[in-house]
Order: sequence, then C-alpha cells, then structure tokens
Amino acid sequence: SLLLFTLLSMKFSGNNLIPYILPIATVAFALSTLVTILIPYQDNLVVQTLRIISGSVFILFLPGYFLTRVFFQASEIDSLERFALSFALSIAIVPLLMFYANLVGLPITALSVYGITLTIIILSSIYTQFLKRPL
Repeated sequence: SLLLFTLLSMKFSGNNLIPYILPIATVAFALSTLVTILIPYQDNLVVQTLRIISGSVFILFLPGYFLTRVFFQASEIDSLERFALSFALSIAIVPLLMFYANLVGLPITALSVYGITLTIIILSSIYTQFLKRPL
C-alpha cells in the first residue's frame, strides 16, 4: 500500500525534485513508524528515540496535513496556517476515528492506530490527486 501511495501522490515532471519530497518523506515516516512498532520494546535509546520522533510526526502531523490538502486549495491558506491546521486536525480526527473503531470492535493497539492513520493519509492523497476539481 505504501508503494501505491507513493505512485499515486507523485506528479511526474522532468527533473524537478519538489513533487517527490512529500511522498518520499511520508513513506519514510510510515516505514520507520512501522519498524518501531514491530520491533519488540527494548531499553535501547535509539529505538525509543526513533519511535517517539517518527510516531509523533506520523500521528500528530501527517493525517492533518493531508486533510488540509483535501479541504483547502494551495492559494487559500499559506504554509503557516496549513502547518497549524495540520496539528489541530490530526489531534481531532485520529482519536475520534479510534473511538469509533473501538465501538465497532477493533481493539486499540499500536497497529490499529497505525493502520487507521495510514488509511487517512492514503485516502486523502488519492482524493487530492485524482478526484479534487480545481476551483
């Protein structure tokens, strides 16, 4: 699914690397978060630090960032507003979806939070790239 996400969010344009930065960074944070979830918890400082940094970015920033791309055009808000809204939307959406997933019967574990967050990112990326019409 990460490869699909990378391919869907890339816009191929010559030698310009700017369109590739967001998908590559997102896949890197998603993979590092998954690796730290799957590694058995140890008292290793490197694993703990990587888990905290990648998990924080993956849970507290990326879902909201991709949702702001769904709700707002690039010309409607500037970078600082998008950055602030990204944190606010992530803090609101991820716990709400986990609450509803728990009501359905999905237990709250690290993998379920990872899966729901990755689903938010992939679906909003697909919508932004293919279904959103310019205003």
